[in-house]
Amino acid sequence: METLRFSSWDGTIVDHRQAASPAAAALPALPQVPEGAPVHALMGFNGLVVTDPAADIPALTRRYLTEARKLSCGECAVCMIGIDQLIERLAPEASPLGARGLSELKTLIDQVAVTSKCGYGQSVLFPVRDALSYFTDEFLHPAARPAHSYLSEVTAPCTAACPAHLDIPGYIELIRNDKCPASLELIRERCILPGVIGRACTAPCEAACVRNAFDEPLAIRLLKRAAADYELGHGTALSVPAPERREKVAIIGAGPAGLSAAARLRARGYRVTLFEAMACPGGMAVAGIPPYRLPRDILTHEIDLIRRMGVELIVNAPVETLSMKELASQGFQALFIAVGAHQGIRIGMEGEDTGAAGYLDGVALLRELHLGTPPPPSRKALIVGGGNVAMDCARSCVRRGVKEVEIIYRRSRAEMPARDEELREAQEEGVTIRFLTAPVKLLTADGRVTGVECRAMKLGAPDESGRRRPVPVTGSEFTLATDTLIAAIGQRPLLPRLLDEGLSLTASGTVAVDPVTLMTGVPGVFAGGDCVSGPAILIEAMAMGDRAAESIDCYLRGARPGMPVSFAPVTLAASRGRAFVAPEPAARVPLLDAGRRKASFSEVEGGYSAPEAMKEARRCLRCYRLYVWQTP
Repeated sequence: METLRFSSWDGTIVDHRQAASPAAAALPALPQVPEGAPVHALMGFNGLVVTDPAADIPALTRRYLTEARKLSCGECAVCMIGIDQLIERLAPEASPLGARGLSELKTLIDQVAVTSKCGYGQSVLFPVRDALSYFTDEFLHPAARPAHSYLSEVTAPCTAACPAHLDIPGYIELIRNDKCPASLELIRERCILPGVIGRACTAPCEAACVRNAFDEPLAIRLLKRAAADYELGHGTALSVPAPERREKVAIIGAGPAGLSAAARLRARGYRVTLFEAMACPGGMAVAGIPPYRLPRDILTHEIDLIRRMGVELIVNAPVETLSMKELASQGFQALFIAVGAHQGIRIGMEGEDTGAAGYLDGVALLRELHLGTPPPPSRKALIVGGGNVAMDCARSCVRRGVKEVEIIYRRSRAEMPARDEELREAQEEGVTIRFLTAPVKLLTADGRVTGVECRAMKLGAPDESGRRRPVPVTGSEFTLATDTLIAAIGQRPLLPRLLDEGLSLTASGTVAVDPVTLMTGVPGVFAGGDCVSGPAILIEAMAMGDRAAESIDCYLRGARPGMPVSFAPVTLAASRGRAFVAPEPAARVPLLDAGRRKASFSEVEGGYSAPEAMKEARRCLRCYRLYVWQTP
C-alpha cells in the first residue's frame, strides 16, 4: 500500500477519491503483509483503507463478513444473527438494496455494536458500516468486476503480545464453557509445555490485556495452567505422529526450544534425537527455575509426553565441538542448535576473579541447588541483580536456611525487571532489597568473601534499554559485610566449538541466523532459543523451537517457510467502540503461607478449581481483531 485513496481507520475519515492525482498521505499504522504482496484495500476491525481505484469494496465487504462469521461464538447470538443477515442482504444474487435497505443495514450494525456482550461483537462491524456509508453507489449500483484474491488474519492484543501467538481468546472461551480437554488441545497447537508455561511464564499477554483499562488483566497464565492441570487428573496424550519419514534430525539442547522443536518435527514424522548435556532434560526450566515456582513432576510429565511420541532423548551428552559433516555421517540430514544461556555474566567489579570462596554465579548456583551438590548454607547472602534470576537466588537461599538475604540493585524499583509478585513474595519471606546500590570491590580474607564495597547511585538519562542510566554518586562508598556474594546480573549461552565454515557468531556472542528461517550459514544447520536471542523467557524460546521445526520441515521438503503478517506497528488495544464493562477483579488463587514456604521448596502458588477457572474465563472480552486484504 502506497497511495492512500480512502481511510476510515480509527474513525478518522481521509478521502482522496475525487482528486485527479491523490496527494501522498500517511497511511495509518497497519499490519505488514509479506513483502511483495500487492494490496488494493484492507478491511479490519478498526476501519477501511483503500489504496487502489480497482478495489471492489462490495466484494471485500462480503469476504470480510464471511471471515467475521467464523469468529462469532453465538453465546449471545447478537453478532452471529446480525452477520448472517448482512451476508444474506449483500449477496450478489440478493434483491437490490435501495436507499431504504442500505439504511436498515446501518441500523442493524449499530444495534449489533451496542447489544453484543463481547468486544468482538461490539467492534467487528464498524468497517462494514464505513463501506456502506462512503461507498454507497457501489452497493446501490453494483457493477461486474474482475475476481480478486484475499488474505485474512486474526489476532488479539493478548495473542500478538504472546511470543508463541496462542489463540488466547479461543482457549479461554473453551474453559468458560467447561471444555478443558478442547482448550488444552488448542493451547498445545502453539505451546507444547502448557503446565510449565502456565506456572513460570512472565505473561506478556496479560500486560496487553484490554481489561487493564477497566480493572485488572485476565489471569491468562493461570487459566492456561488450569487447562493443563485438568489433564493430570484425567489423562491424555499428544497427537499421534504422521507416518514415519526417512530423514533424521539432531537437536542439541533439551530445553524449551529443543523440546518444542522435537515435538513438532516428530509430529510430522521425522526421526528426532535430542542431545542434552545435563543429567535430565528441561534446560533452564529444570536448572534455573526453582521447584517452588515449577514443580519437577509437572515438567517431567510434559517431557514424558514428548518422549512417548517417539523422540529419542540422550542425556549426559555434551556436544563440545559441532560439525554438520560429522552428523551427516551419522545419518542426520538437519541440525537444530538449541543451547540455553547457562553461563553467568561477571559483574565487572574489582576482585571478583580471585576465586574466593563464597563468590557464586547465580545461574550456576540454581543449577547446583536443583541438580547437583549445593554449597553449604551461609550466614548472609548478598545477591546482585534485579531480574527474576536474582529473585530465584534470593528465595532459594531463604529456603536453604540462610539467615540474612539481601538483594542490591543499581537502579530503582521502577526500572527493576523482576515481576511484582516475585518481589512481593520475596519480601514476605524476609528478603530485603537495597536500591540504587552498585558493588565496586569484592572484599576477601584468607581466600574467603568477607564483604563488598558498594557505591550509591542516582538515575540519569535513559540508556539504550530505555531505562534510566545509573550514575555513581561521588564519595558515597560504603561496605556491606557478607560471607556469600551471588552475581545474578544476566547470562549468556555456552556454545559448542563451531567447526563448520559459515557458522558464525554475532557481536553479542549469539549464533547468527536468517531472521525468517533461523538457518545458519551452513545449509541444514538451524539455531534458536537463548543461543540466538540471548536470555529470554521460556515461551519465547519455545516459540523459536516451533519456528525452527517449520523451517527444518520446509528445508527437507525443498520449500521455504511463509512470511507471517507482522502486527508490530498496530495498536491493537484501541477500538472504536466499547460497551460498558462492569469492573470485576481477577479471581485470586491461594498462596502457601510465608512461614511454611520458607522451610521447603513446595509450590507456592495454587491453581483454580474448575468452577473458579470458568468464572475467571467469563471476564474475557474476546477482543479478536480481524483483517482482510483484497489483492489483485
